[in-house]
Amino acid sequence: MTQGPLAARRDLLALVLDTLVPEGEGFPESGALALDHVLAMAAASAEIESLLSRLLEAVERAARGGNVRGFSELGAVQREDLLRRVERTLPEPFEALVRHTYDGFYSHPATITRLGLEPGPVQPRGHRIEPTALPDLARVAARGPIYRRA
Repeated sequence: MTQGPLAARRDLLALVLDTLVPEGEGFPESGALALDHVLAMAAASAEIESLLSRLLEAVERAARGGNVRGFSELGAVQREDLLRRVERTLPEPFEALVRHTYDGFYSHPATITRLGLEPGPVQPRGHRIEPTALPDLARVAARGPIYRRA
């Protein structure tokens, strides 16, 4: 896996992730947990890399627009406000960032353990699924195909 432009901004990305999902109630900050996942998604997809790079550029520009030199010099409330402004101007990249941040955070073993679950695959040896009766599909099967063959 090669490192792209997003990996070069690792510190800024971690700070943005920490702002999106701050530590609290026994959970660590998301930057520590989701960063590698977000970078892996960006490395695997040029489209995701481009979306997230555009977003970080906008964050940097917006942060420099004030009386500070960068995002890291802002307080927590100022960071949240800045991210809300960037979200309004770049909704698609922001949605991609949030989705991959949450995927990385909630699939991380530390988060799963903190939620009281056992880390590992959901199946075949993972989380227990209670047996249930299968629905009766006889009526659907008796109806036959409802499409026209090509």
